[in-house]
Amino acid sequence: MSRFGLLIAFVCFFLGASPATYGQFSEQERDRLIGAIESTQSGFDAEKLPDVDAAKAELLGKVAAVESYFQRDNDEDNSEAWLQSLSLGPLKKAIQSSAADSAVLLEAKNLRDRLIGMTPGLELSAIRQLREAALHLSQAISFSSTKGKRVVSTLSALKKMISEVTAPLTTDQFAQINFFVGTIASSGQGDELVHAFREVFGKPNVAVLVGTPLLQKAVDRELTRQEPVRQTILGTRIVGTATMTGAVTAKLLPSTDSAKIELGFKAKFNSSNTGYNGPVRLMTTGTGDIDLVRTLNIDSSGFHLSGNKTDVELNTNIDAICHKMELVRKLAWKAARRQKPKADCIATQRLKQQVSRQFEEEASNLDIGSQSAFLADGETAFQRLSLTTPIHEWSSTEQMLAIDALFRAGHQLGSVDPRPTIDETFDVAIQIHESAVENACATVLAGRALNEKKLDELLGKIGRGVEDTAAKVEDDKEGELTDEEPFEIVFSQLRPIVFEARDQVVRVGVRGRRFTKGKRVLQKALEVTADYKPTTLENGIVVLKRDGKVKVDFGGRKLSISEAGMKPVIEKSFGKVFPDTILERAIKVAEDAKMESLRGLGFSPRLVQADDGWLTIAIR
Repeated sequence: MSRFGLLIAFVCFFLGASPATYGQFSEQERDRLIGAIESTQSGFDAEKLPDVDAAKAELLGKVAAVESYFQRDNDEDNSEAWLQSLSLGPLKKAIQSSAADSAVLLEAKNLRDRLIGMTPGLELSAIRQLREAALHLSQAISFSSTKGKRVVSTLSALKKMISEVTAPLTTDQFAQINFFVGTIASSGQGDELVHAFREVFGKPNVAVLVGTPLLQKAVDRELTRQEPVRQTILGTRIVGTATMTGAVTAKLLPSTDSAKIELGFKAKFNSSNTGYNGPVRLMTTGTGDIDLVRTLNIDSSGFHLSGNKTDVELNTNIDAICHKMELVRKLAWKAARRQKPKADCIATQRLKQQVSRQFEEEASNLDIGSQSAFLADGETAFQRLSLTTPIHEWSSTEQMLAIDALFRAGHQLGSVDPRPTIDETFDVAIQIHESAVENACATVLAGRALNEKKLDELLGKIGRGVEDTAAKVEDDKEGELTDEEPFEIVFSQLRPIVFEARDQVVRVGVRGRRFTKGKRVLQKALEVTADYKPTTLENGIVVLKRDGKVKVDFGGRKLSISEAGMKPVIEKSFGKVFPDTILERAIKVAEDAKMESLRGLGFSPRLVQADDGWLTIAIR
């Protein structure tokens, strides 16, 4: 090796250069994945594929369980409505009459589609088990029809793809790998392979970050509390008023296994009291300092207070002793001076206990992250949509609190790359990796038909703009077509939703295999996308602006004249779905929010980044 080569090697070693990588894999990771594929190939046995008859029996059992569940329902109208909506008869008839597996497969897929949505009740255990049984039967029939050839070809294609990766994976490549791994997992013979891929693609793919500024807005505040004093110390009954004036503060602490927030309370204490001991009255005043610190630990189980630092310095002065007889007053002064050290010690301990108890009650009312509420509240929605509740972890640095979540089903993959760092100050930031969107959409939308209204709901009703009333009617060679006619799209089986966040461009769209509007039908694969770029407005708010028109691609296939006439119709239809601007509306905290300090506050995006598969949106 030349001296120059030695110098380069030394510099790379000194700087901590990583081992050779293939795209996003290290050499060791790629070898491990290929080894797992080869092991699955050598051990594959078509006779061990899911049994169709067993899957049919399982599904019939789940159908009976659902029917029994609703027959036990006290509300007959509700039960009848549910059973009618489920429409279980055609599937039962197809299985029991020994209809062709292709007919059973169609009914099973249609049933599963009907059981995915946001309708209340789809989260019921019996419904979810029926949905899974329908999926298992569909998979069993699919494998049976090819006698295992599908799995064999999938393993070969997966090995070829991993072997040839020389650059960071594209979103299409990731979706394809995700699909291949899912196919092998459902065959029941690729446990080692699935485990290997899930470890390599095992980093979190969603993050919610709370910055120090928002934490301080929510927690930091001046606090003045005035309370009556009613207690007895060493036989003297004390009555008066005590006032605490101070500040509650919050500070994030570095932690990797949980999020840690140091909550502090520093205050001045003042009191004016009258003590009664028989016929003698003591006029006293007290002053002191309070310094209390607790650590709020937040993890997936909830939040817990730890630490017991409560420093209290209390000084009590006897300003006067009242009694009509001077001798009694002198004796009382003598007794008071003798007992004062012990009385001060008791008063200090009581104040310490009182402040600790009150502070812990206040801290519990903050309800920060209780049971990871932002995820727990969505568990019902996940169940209705057949999605797996994300695994999430809490951590913190001095600048932010982080909730990192891994969103994937048992056969799906996460991110290879960690979330990017955010250099700017923010209140809240959300980071989403392409794999999270792919995992959700592959489960909910693959192969399904969705009309315009449902698609609007899916995209969060991000806006449709002001419709041009003059463009309500559009004529073409085949007749009159009005904008009032809704469209419907049948999504592709692979990557039904396009979501890419790379090189400061966010590309979103849909992929379908049929498009319908009115009486016109396009029975071809199509991809409809729009590109958005982060744009900073004059007021400093960052929005996503659409770059150019909506693009319609038919994969290079040649279209007939009538089919080509559908392209502008599709462009116009999705031009409403994909608005010119996204994120232009401020996020406003409700006026009745639990945290009074945040009520009515407005937040707007100040940073939008799209790099390496991650979309980052930071608001202030």
